[in-house]
Amino acid sequence: MPEKIKKNALTKFATKKIRIRLLNWTSIRRLIREKLLMKYIFAILLAIPLSVSSQDFYSKQKLDSITSAIDAVFAERLFKDSKVGFIAKSLRSGQILYEKNSETLLSSASCMKLVTTAAALDRWGSNYQFRTGFYTDGNFSKGIVDSNLYVKGYGDPYFTSEILLRTVYHLKAMGLSEIKGNIIADESYLQDTPNAETNDRAYSAFGSALGFNFNSVAIYVQPGQKIGDSALVFTEPISSLFRIINYAKTTDSSESVGISNYSVSAKYDHEKITLSVYGSIGMGQPETVIYKRINNPAMYVGTIIKEAFELYGIHVRGRVIAGITPENVKTIADPPSYDLSYIIAGINKWSNNYAATQLLMIMGAQEFGPPGTDEKGIRAMKPFLEKVGIRRQEIAIVDGSGLDVGNKITPAALVRLLEYMHRDFSSPEYLSSFSIAGVDGTERKRFNKNGGPSKRSRLKIGYLHGYSGLAGYIENKQGDRIAFCLLTNGFPKGYYESVKYLEDKICTILSNY
Repeated sequence: MPEKIKKNALTKFATKKIRIRLLNWTSIRRLIREKLLMKYIFAILLAIPLSVSSQDFYSKQKLDSITSAIDAVFAERLFKDSKVGFIAKSLRSGQILYEKNSETLLSSASCMKLVTTAAALDRWGSNYQFRTGFYTDGNFSKGIVDSNLYVKGYGDPYFTSEILLRTVYHLKAMGLSEIKGNIIADESYLQDTPNAETNDRAYSAFGSALGFNFNSVAIYVQPGQKIGDSALVFTEPISSLFRIINYAKTTDSSESVGISNYSVSAKYDHEKITLSVYGSIGMGQPETVIYKRINNPAMYVGTIIKEAFELYGIHVRGRVIAGITPENVKTIADPPSYDLSYIIAGINKWSNNYAATQLLMIMGAQEFGPPGTDEKGIRAMKPFLEKVGIRRQEIAIVDGSGLDVGNKITPAALVRLLEYMHRDFSSPEYLSSFSIAGVDGTERKRFNKNGGPSKRSRLKIGYLHGYSGLAGYIENKQGDRIAFCLLTNGFPKGYYESVKYLEDKICTILSNY
C-alpha cells in the first residue's frame, strides 16, 4: 500500500502538465501516517515551472550582452555631460538587468506623479469618489431656496462641465426655480497653491478646494469664412467672465505652410478675464485650441455655476461672492466625481499637474484637518512610503505633480515602488493609468517610427527644462515585465529630443531580450 501511494504522488504531480486536486483531511492524515506528506509537497513544487522564481532566468551571457549594449548608449556625450541615474529590474526573477547611479537623488519632474497616484490608490481604493457640496442656510420649498446657496469644494480634481450641468439638471428636475440669496463659493478646505511656474499656461494651474475644468479655460481658434476675415474665437466654457480681444486674421493657407501662427495672452482683474488673441491662421487650417489657467478659482467656479443655473431657467437674485459655509446647513446636492481610477489615468496618461496637486492636498486635509496643504499631504504619504520601503533619504517631495525641480527621488526607490504596485491588488488600475507607448496619452507617438516596444510598454514621462524622466514597465520578447526608471538632469537647453532618442534606444534594448 505505501508503494502504491508513493507511485501515485510522484507520477501525478511531478510533471509540468499536471492537474492539482485538493486533498481532503482524510487524505492528508493518510499521507502523514505513511510519512509521505513532505514527498507529496516536494512533488508539487517540482511541477512548478522553474522560470517563475529562478534567479537564472537571465544568464550571465545575456546580462553581459544587455550591459554592453546599454553601456554604449550611456557613452554618448549627451549622457556623459549630464547627471544620469538608471535601473532596470526583471519582475519575474528579481534580477537587476542594469543599473547606473541608481541610488543617486535626482529631479524626477512628472515621474513624481507615479508616487502621488500610488499613494492615493493605496489610501482610497480605485472606486473612491470626491464630492462637491451644494448647501443652503435657509429652506428649499416649493422650488425656491429662500436664502444663500453655498458651494463648498472638497478638492474634486475632476469637477467639470459634465458634472456641473448634470447637477444643475438634477436640481431643475427636483423643482428648483429660484435662489433668493447669493451664491457663495467656499474654497476653505484646501489652501490655494500657486505652482512653481509663473506663466499663464494651463499646465501650471492653481490648486484649490473649489476648482472647475482643471482651473483652466479653453480658447478655440478657427479660420474665418474668407481670407482677410477675423479669425473665429470662442471659449469653453462660454461665460460673461471672459472679454475676448481678437486681433487674429485669416490668411491664405499657403502663407501659413500648414502652421497656425497665433498667440493668446490673459489678463485678470476682479471681475473680468481679458483674452487677447494675436497672429494669423491659414484658411485651410483645422480648429486649434489653447488653454490658459485661471487665477481666481472661487469666483470663476461661482460665476460658471450661476450662469449654468440661468441657462436652465433657475433665477439667481444675488451675486457671486467668496465665503465660508456655516454650520448646520442643509444639503441640496452633493454630486460625486469620477472614480479615482479614472482620475489617476488622466494624471499619469496626460500628466495632469492640477489633479495631482489636488490629490496630495486632499490627503493632507483628511489626515491632519483642513486646510489641506502640500506639507500636510507629504506627511500623510509617509506611512505608504515606509510600507513600500522608500527611505527618507531616497525621496524629496515638494508637490504632488513634480512641477517643482526640487522634487527628487532615486531611480532605485522609484523602481521599488513600481515593483510594489505590480504586486498590489490595485495593480490593474495602476498599470492602466500609464501611457501605452504608440497608443494613447503623452506617449501615443512614441516608438512609432523607430521600431521600439510600441504597445508593449507602459510609460510615464517627466520633463522640465534641462530635466527628463522616463519610468514604467516594458514587456520583452520572452514575456518578462521589466520595471525601470531613467532620470537625466542637467542637459543643455534644446536637447530634449536628443535625450528622448537615447531613452528610446535603452527601452528598445530592454524589449529585445
